[in-house]
Amino acid sequence: MSAAVLALAPQAVSAPMSAADVPQVIALLRAAPQTAYCEWENEALLRAHLAHSAELCRVVRDPAGRVVGALLAGSFGVRGSISHAVVTPTHRQAGLARLMARDALSAFRARGVRRVHLAVLDGNPAASALWTAVGFHPAAGERTYECDL
Repeated sequence: MSAAVLALAPQAVSAPMSAADVPQVIALLRAAPQTAYCEWENEALLRAHLAHSAELCRVVRDPAGRVVGALLAGSFGVRGSISHAVVTPTHRQAGLARLMARDALSAFRARGVRRVHLAVLDGNPAASALWTAVGFHPAAGERTYECDL
């Protein structure tokens, strides 16, 4: 782990995502194949999503203000969903994803959400370890389905 990451980790703050963060967040998602980013998740769509879910969506910035971690989430009624979580390769292993996940789960609780789901791509043990560490478990007997519209 680099000195910059070690310096950031103890003072890292997970903050609600703002519309100004969106271009940097999209760049992070595009650079990380494990996030399964879809090009239709464009700036206009994400900015509109933040109008009602900014506290669920989280970012971590480095001391220069650059977004080095992002988590996108939303809710409908008592159910929530985390769609993406990403940390720049140079800032991984510093607990930033766990910090964002815990803050997002707190925001879900404050909203009255009682169940949160997410999907992890096969072959991504780091993501499986992260989500297990913050309380998620594989859903027995379920398979995830999706449909792009």
